[in-house]
Amino acid sequence: MAIKALGLIEVKGYLGAIVAADVALKSANVSLVNIETVKAGLNTVQLTGDVGAVKSAVDAAIIAIGDKSYYRASHVIPRLDGQVNALLASKKAEPGISKLLTQIEEETEENNEIHQDDISLLSGIHEVIPFKEGQFPVSSELIGPNKDQENVNQLVDNSVLDSVKEPRPKYIRKDLEVLKVVELRKIAYKEDGIILSKKEIKFANKEKLLNALTKLAGKE
Repeated sequence: MAIKALGLIEVKGYLGAIVAADVALKSANVSLVNIETVKAGLNTVQLTGDVGAVKSAVDAAIIAIGDKSYYRASHVIPRLDGQVNALLASKKAEPGISKLLTQIEEETEENNEIHQDDISLLSGIHEVIPFKEGQFPVSSELIGPNKDQENVNQLVDNSVLDSVKEPRPKYIRKDLEVLKVVELRKIAYKEDGIILSKKEIKFANKEKLLNALTKLAGKE
């Protein structure tokens, strides 16, 4: 069958040639004739197919490797002369090259599947946990990605133990002291009976917030 167009991509090194060929073959319906070593480490990727497909494949390869140091040049011949066509039509890609390109494509698909599985696994981690009576909810806003999870959990556990005993402070000072000022403010904002106004809470330091929360608990 006659070759309608020939695409040539010249790169330095075999690795660059494999990358260029892989991108080109995945981007358009073209065939790989050969990856031919010219000299001094230069390799020419030879692609064939319809004119539009070959142009698209070569353009895609240039986008992928055009800014790399190993890229040298590229060219598309739309309509080959019969003699050149006869020369290239008899050439086929080496078995090792075809096998390697197939392996690259399979590994890419496998990595994409693993990535999707990881996303599905992570999406199932989050769940809503009901709070028991006497246990105040700790908003996820209080537990930032860099907050101490163990300290907050300890505070929650202590509040549960307090609820089954004789009336005592709702918040234990030593448990509150492990929290940061921004966390104390968020707790204070949710307490209607606190002695501080919203404005005072906004500008209060840690000591003032601790005293206010402790006094609030003492009134209960």
